[in-house]
Amino acid sequence: MKKAFTLIELLVVIAIIAILAAILFPVFAQAKESAKRTSCLSNIKQLNNAWIMYAGDYDDNWVSTGKQYGTAIAADGGNAHDFFFLSQAYVKNYDIFYCPDRHDTEAGSSNDPGGRLFGYGMNYGPYHNRAGFGTFHMSTSYDTSISSTDPRYGNHWFQGRNFSEFVSPADVESLIDTGDDPQYTNAPYDQCNGAGDCLSQVRHNFQYQVGFTDGHASHWKMAWYQDNIQGDTDLEPVDPKNMVKSCYDPSAILSGSYSGGQFGGLEDASTSPTCQQVVTTATTERGAPIKQ
Repeated sequence: MKKAFTLIELLVVIAIIAILAAILFPVFAQAKESAKRTSCLSNIKQLNNAWIMYAGDYDDNWVSTGKQYGTAIAADGGNAHDFFFLSQAYVKNYDIFYCPDRHDTEAGSSNDPGGRLFGYGMNYGPYHNRAGFGTFHMSTSYDTSISSTDPRYGNHWFQGRNFSEFVSPADVESLIDTGDDPQYTNAPYDQCNGAGDCLSQVRHNFQYQVGFTDGHASHWKMAWYQDNIQGDTDLEPVDPKNMVKSCYDPSAILSGSYSGGQFGGLEDASTSPTCQQVVTTATTERGAPIKQ
């Protein structure tokens, strides 16, 4: 008689394979995700070095950036005055701008013909992206009252700060994983691209890669919070001490005026909040983590 597997033996083998698959597939997924995080960390370190070299060539001034809105102007992602493009003399590579975990696209918002969005945002400050507490000075105003065909329509600029203004370069964030576009900021309320499911856009299992102005890179644990100031949800560092690292100087007070209606008016220079006070208010007013 010919020997053959019995039905029970086949079922046992199938069960063993299924158990092994259930054990190994999550391990493979974690290994893949870990590789993506490592790739992001490498990208951020290279971009850090590029902007430090840029500063060395421009009297220790951090790279500035310009934004242009309007039909007569190239889309933000194609703006030759943007920090991503000013770094090209030092990196000569657009691929390092992309995070392998960011899959949303938008036409005209990056250098990619398919609309693939950049993965990293510069430090514009701990909360409002035009308040001037990060690596850039306060934004200039932009005029949308003139004709949209006028080259001046919708221009506003962010001048980079001098390295001497960074109280502790090792504790000043330079850039971080972002879900923002087309300005690519670190603003907590801009971490979702569009009105879709924000949580589906969270990357690296809430472990966001972050660079610092001294050139080193690390990662921060992030979480989604209910923002009781603006009534929406924000992605912020879990540790408030990390949020303070978006301040070029925690004791800095706004210079100039800005009253954009955000943050309960705290950006308005008349209230004279320090960057530390802005962070304290933001973290006090947020609810318990929705997910982390």
